[in-house]
Amino acid sequence: MLALGLALGLAAPLRGGVVQADEATPDAPVCHEPLCYTASRLDAQPNRLILYDIDIVDTTRGVSRILADRAEATGLDIGSSDWVLTGHVRVFMPEGQLQADRATVQFADKRIDSMTAEGSPAQFQHRLEDGQTAHGHANAITFNMQHNELQLNGDGWLSDGCNEITSSHIAYEIDTQRVRADSAPGDSARVHGTIRTGAANQCNSVIRRP
Repeated sequence: MLALGLALGLAAPLRGGVVQADEATPDAPVCHEPLCYTASRLDAQPNRLILYDIDIVDTTRGVSRILADRAEATGLDIGSSDWVLTGHVRVFMPEGQLQADRATVQFADKRIDSMTAEGSPAQFQHRLEDGQTAHGHANAITFNMQHNELQLNGDGWLSDGCNEITSSHIAYEIDTQRVRADSAPGDSARVHGTIRTGAANQCNSVIRRP
Protein backbone atom coordinates (compact mmCIF):
# COMPACT_ATOMS: atom_id res chain seq x y z
CA MET A 1 0.00 0.00 0.00
CA LEU A 2 1.04 3.59 -0.42
CA ALA A 3 2.98 5.05 2.45
CA LEU A 4 0.77 8.08 2.90
CA GLY A 5 3.20 10.07 5.01
CA LEU A 6 1.02 13.10 5.63
CA ALA A 7 -1.84 14.32 7.77
CA LEU A 8 -5.10 13.61 5.97
CA GLY A 9 -7.47 16.58 5.76
CA LEU A 10 -11.25 16.58 5.44
CA ALA A 11 -12.54 14.16 2.85
CA ALA A 12 -13.67 15.67 -0.42
CA PRO A 13 -15.19 14.28 -3.63
CA LEU A 14 -12.33 12.95 -5.73
CA ARG A 15 -12.09 12.31 -9.43
CA GLY A 16 -10.94 9.00 -10.82
CA GLY A 17 -7.74 8.78 -12.80
CA VAL A 18 -6.94 5.30 -14.08
CA VAL A 19 -4.51 4.79 -16.93
CA GLN A 20 -6.38 2.73 -19.46
CA ALA A 21 -4.84 -0.43 -20.91
CA ASP A 22 -3.37 0.04 -24.37
CA GLU A 23 -5.50 -1.56 -27.02
CA ALA A 24 -2.62 -2.42 -29.35
CA THR A 25 0.93 -1.66 -28.28
CA PRO A 26 3.44 -2.84 -30.90
CA ASP A 27 6.41 -4.94 -29.88
CA ALA A 28 9.42 -2.95 -28.75
CA PRO A 29 12.25 -2.55 -31.29
CA VAL A 30 15.26 -4.80 -30.77
CA CYS A 31 17.94 -2.72 -29.08
CA HIS A 32 21.46 -3.88 -28.17
CA GLU A 33 22.73 -0.38 -27.36
CA PRO A 34 21.97 1.95 -24.43
CA LEU A 35 19.52 3.99 -26.54
CA CYS A 36 17.69 3.18 -29.77
CA TYR A 37 14.72 4.54 -31.70
CA THR A 38 12.58 3.77 -34.72
CA ALA A 39 10.32 6.16 -36.63
CA SER A 40 8.10 6.24 -39.71
CA ARG A 41 9.79 9.39 -41.01
CA LEU A 42 12.84 11.50 -40.21
CA ASP A 43 13.60 15.13 -40.98
CA ALA A 44 17.18 16.08 -40.05
CA GLN A 45 18.76 19.52 -40.16
CA PRO A 46 21.92 20.88 -38.53
CA ASN A 47 21.32 20.83 -34.76
CA ARG A 48 17.67 19.74 -35.22
CA LEU A 49 15.99 16.39 -35.68
CA ILE A 50 12.26 15.70 -36.14
CA LEU A 51 10.89 12.15 -35.97
CA TYR A 52 7.36 10.90 -36.59
CA ASP A 53 5.67 7.91 -34.96
CA ILE A 54 8.65 7.63 -32.66
CA ASP A 55 9.44 4.55 -30.56
CA ILE A 56 12.36 5.09 -28.15
CA VAL A 57 13.99 2.28 -26.15
CA ASP A 58 16.36 2.91 -23.21
CA THR A 59 18.04 -0.29 -21.97
CA THR A 60 20.16 1.30 -19.23
CA ARG A 61 17.64 0.80 -16.36
CA GLY A 62 15.87 -2.33 -17.43
CA VAL A 63 13.90 -1.50 -20.55
CA SER A 64 12.12 1.84 -20.68
CA ARG A 65 10.13 2.76 -23.75
CA ILE A 66 8.47 5.94 -25.02
CA LEU A 67 6.03 6.23 -27.90
CA ALA A 68 4.67 9.45 -29.41
CA ASP A 69 3.31 10.85 -32.67
CA ARG A 70 6.16 13.33 -33.02
CA ALA A 71 9.51 14.08 -31.41
CA GLU A 72 11.84 17.02 -31.89
CA ALA A 73 15.42 17.06 -30.62
CA THR A 74 17.89 19.93 -30.79
CA GLY A 75 21.63 20.11 -30.22
CA LEU A 76 24.80 18.59 -31.63
CA ASP A 77 24.48 15.42 -29.53
CA ILE A 78 20.89 14.14 -29.51
CA GLY A 79 21.90 11.55 -26.91
CA SER A 80 22.49 14.40 -24.44
CA SER A 81 19.74 16.88 -25.22
CA ASP A 82 16.09 17.72 -24.63
CA TRP A 83 13.45 16.01 -26.76
CA VAL A 84 9.93 17.43 -27.03
CA LEU A 85 7.36 14.71 -27.69
CA THR A 86 3.78 15.46 -28.70
CA GLY A 87 0.68 13.45 -29.50
CA HIS A 88 -0.39 10.29 -27.67
CA VAL A 89 2.72 10.13 -25.49
CA ARG A 90 3.01 6.77 -23.73
CA VAL A 91 5.83 5.78 -21.39
CA PHE A 92 6.47 2.19 -20.33
CA MET A 93 8.94 1.47 -17.51
CA PRO A 94 9.65 -1.47 -15.19
CA GLU A 95 7.92 0.60 -12.48
CA GLY A 96 4.71 1.22 -14.45
CA GLN A 97 3.22 3.41 -17.18
CA LEU A 98 2.57 7.08 -17.93
CA GLN A 99 0.33 8.76 -20.52
CA ALA A 100 0.30 12.41 -21.59
CA ASP A 101 -0.43 14.81 -24.43
CA ARG A 102 3.09 16.24 -24.39
CA ALA A 103 6.40 15.44 -22.71
CA THR A 104 9.83 17.03 -22.51
CA VAL A 105 12.45 14.32 -22.04
CA GLN A 106 15.98 15.09 -20.87
CA PHE A 107 18.61 12.68 -22.18
CA ALA A 108 22.09 12.58 -20.64
CA ASP A 109 24.92 10.29 -21.74
CA LYS A 110 22.54 8.35 -24.01
CA ARG A 111 20.00 7.52 -21.31
CA ILE A 112 16.74 9.03 -20.11
CA ASP A 113 17.52 11.27 -17.15
CA SER A 114 14.16 12.89 -16.43
CA MET A 115 10.92 13.89 -18.11
CA THR A 116 8.02 16.25 -17.59
CA ALA A 117 4.69 15.07 -18.96
CA GLU A 118 1.72 17.38 -19.46
CA GLY A 119 -1.89 16.54 -20.24
CA SER A 120 -5.55 16.98 -19.48
CA PRO A 121 -4.50 15.36 -17.26
CA ALA A 122 -1.23 13.45 -17.50
CA GLN A 123 -1.70 10.03 -15.83
CA PHE A 124 0.45 7.26 -14.40
CA GLN A 125 0.14 3.88 -12.78
CA HIS A 126 2.64 1.99 -10.63
CA ARG A 127 2.52 -1.68 -9.68
CA LEU A 128 2.94 -2.15 -5.92
CA GLU A 129 4.68 -5.08 -4.25
CA ASP A 130 1.43 -6.35 -2.71
CA GLY A 131 -0.19 -6.72 -6.12
CA GLN A 132 -2.18 -3.50 -5.93
CA THR A 133 -1.74 -0.64 -8.38
CA ALA A 134 -1.21 3.02 -7.53
CA HIS A 135 -2.85 5.50 -9.91
CA GLY A 136 -2.31 9.22 -10.18
CA HIS A 137 -2.89 12.21 -12.40
CA ALA A 138 -2.01 15.90 -12.55
CA ASN A 139 -1.69 18.75 -15.01
CA ALA A 140 2.04 18.02 -15.13
CA ILE A 141 4.03 15.00 -13.89
CA THR A 142 7.82 15.19 -13.57
CA PHE A 143 9.69 11.88 -13.34
CA ASN A 144 13.27 11.97 -12.05
CA MET A 145 14.64 8.59 -13.09
CA GLN A 146 17.88 8.96 -11.14
CA HIS A 147 15.97 9.35 -7.85
CA ASN A 148 12.95 7.30 -9.02
CA GLU A 149 10.54 10.01 -7.88
CA LEU A 150 7.40 11.50 -9.38
CA GLN A 151 6.27 15.09 -8.82
CA LEU A 152 2.58 15.74 -9.51
CA ASN A 153 1.93 19.45 -10.03
CA GLY A 154 -1.45 21.12 -10.52
CA ASP A 155 -4.67 19.38 -9.53
CA GLY A 156 -2.79 16.28 -8.34
CA TRP A 157 -4.60 13.07 -7.40
CA LEU A 158 -3.07 9.83 -6.07
CA SER A 159 -4.67 6.57 -4.95
CA ASP A 160 -3.83 2.94 -4.21
CA GLY A 161 -7.50 1.94 -4.21
CA CYS A 162 -7.87 2.39 -0.45
CA ASN A 163 -6.24 5.75 0.29
CA GLU A 164 -6.73 8.80 -1.90
CA ILE A 165 -5.23 12.28 -1.71
CA THR A 166 -5.61 15.45 -3.74
CA SER A 167 -3.25 18.40 -3.61
CA SER A 168 -1.74 21.04 -5.85
CA HIS A 169 1.62 19.27 -5.35
CA ILE A 170 2.30 15.61 -4.56
CA ALA A 171 5.72 13.93 -4.44
CA TYR A 172 5.77 10.14 -4.75
CA GLU A 173 8.93 8.08 -4.15
CA ILE A 174 8.48 4.91 -6.18
CA ASP A 175 11.01 2.72 -4.32
CA THR A 176 9.71 3.44 -0.81
CA GLN A 177 6.13 4.39 -1.81
CA ARG A 178 6.48 7.45 0.40
CA VAL A 179 4.13 10.33 -0.36
CA ARG A 180 4.50 14.03 0.49
CA ALA A 181 1.82 16.56 -0.35
CA ASP A 182 1.59 20.31 0.15
CA SER A 183 0.14 23.45 -1.37
CA ALA A 184 1.93 25.76 -3.74
CA PRO A 185 3.31 29.00 -2.22
CA GLY A 186 0.47 31.47 -1.85
CA ASP A 187 -2.16 28.80 -2.45
CA SER A 188 -4.75 28.57 0.33
CA ALA A 189 -6.00 25.16 -0.82
CA ARG A 190 -5.45 22.31 1.64
CA VAL A 191 -4.41 18.71 1.16
CA HIS A 192 -7.52 16.51 1.03
CA GLY A 193 -7.53 12.81 1.81
CA THR A 194 -10.00 9.93 1.85
CA ILE A 195 -9.54 6.53 3.49
CA ARG A 196 -11.91 4.07 1.86
CA THR A 197 -13.25 0.84 3.31
CA GLY A 198 -12.26 -2.41 1.64
CA ALA A 199 -11.20 -5.99 2.14
CA ALA A 200 -9.08 -6.52 5.24
CA ASN A 201 -6.13 -7.78 3.24
CA GLN A 202 -6.27 -4.73 0.98
CA CYS A 203 -6.98 -1.72 3.18
CA ASN A 204 -5.65 -2.51 6.65
CA SER A 205 -2.04 -1.73 5.94
CA VAL A 206 -0.04 0.43 8.33
CA ILE A 207 0.30 4.02 7.14
CA ARG A 208 3.98 4.79 7.33
CA ARG A 209 4.98 8.33 8.14
CA PRO A 210 8.10 10.18 6.98
